[in-house]
Formats: sequence, structure tokens, C-alpha cells
Amino acid sequence: MGLINLEPTLHEGERVRWRRPAALSLEDRMVAGLLLLTSEAVLFMPNRFNRRRDIVSTRVPLERIAEVDTVAAVLSLASKRNGAMRRRLRVRADESHLFVINHPERVAEELRAALRGWPGPA
Repeated sequence: MGLINLEPTLHEGERVRWRRPAALSLEDRMVAGLLLLTSEAVLFMPNRFNRRRDIVSTRVPLERIAEVDTVAAVLSLASKRNGAMRRRLRVRADESHLFVINHPERVAEELRAALRGWPGPA
């Protein structure tokens, strides 16, 4: 795939529907990588540099996703390091996962459309 981003490890028969550069927003920092929608899950893969710091992939099976929306920017100096100065994509399952991604409203709608069609062919 590239020098920085790795190919995702998929289950047998799982297919990638789309992939976008994104960053996982943690409490104290952001982790750069790829956000993927597969036929089975929403998957975040940190890039090679972040994998060296023991940050692992995040996989949320489609059937566990309760809600996909966006979160407004947080206007504070403390929020600069985790991307909260930008509107973020939120994928809520057992816990919320926040992503800094271009055009989060459009990506949220694409994910909601995919969830309406789940399960189904890609």
C-alpha cells in the first residue's frame, strides 16, 4: 500500500469498501493512520510510525455500531493536541471513537448509509 500506511489484515471474504486518511483522537494526542469501511467493520489502522509506539488497530464490527455522527469543535487551548479544535467524526459502539477526518459530515453520512444496508453485499 505504501511506505507509511500498511495493508489491513482482513477476515476471509471481508472486502474494503472505502479508505480515508484520518487520525484517531485520544485524550491527550492524535494518532495518524487510515480509517477503513469494510464489509464487516469500521477499522482504524495507525501508520507505521505510530505502530512502533505500541498503538494497535481499532476494529468496530458493523453490528455493534449504535450511532455515527459528528462532534463540534472544542474551543480551548487544552484541546489542540487531540484534534478537538476541528469537528470530528464519532463512531459510537460500546465506547465512542473520535476521528479527525476531512469532511466529517459527508463521511458520517456514508457510514450511516452503509449501516442501513448492513448486512449486504458491498
